[in-house]
Amino acid sequence: MARATWGALCGVALVASGCAPGTMYHWNGYDDVLYHHYRNPQDREGFVESLRRMVLDADERGLRTPPGVAAELGYALYEEGRPQDAIPWFDRERQQWPESQLLMSKMIRNAQLRAGGKAGPAPATTTGPAGATEGIR
Repeated sequence: MARATWGALCGVALVASGCAPGTMYHWNGYDDVLYHHYRNPQDREGFVESLRRMVLDADERGLRTPPGVAAELGYALYEEGRPQDAIPWFDRERQQWPESQLLMSKMIRNAQLRAGGKAGPAPATTTGPAGATEGIR
């Protein structure tokens, strides 16, 4: 009797594990990419290319990347001295994750200044307490 109960429980667990929903985001080896980067920080080009491929692969599949991936790619480009290439990734992060608006607007402004352009006021706005809209500077 105990053997039959144990077998039934194992069967139910096996079936239920196949019904588990997928993850909310397309991680696509993100943890492996970060681990490799931290172990080999001199391979910045490989890190940037891996992040870019992760994001583009998610786009092709119609999936979302986790919060911060586009910003991390933008920052890696910024650190490489490619601020103009970083701006679209910062903007993508800002559009995809509204809670990042303040930080990403500042990163865009800094990238514009570093690229030699004049940075005007950040184009994004945020809603403050009681619905008051305030500009981001």
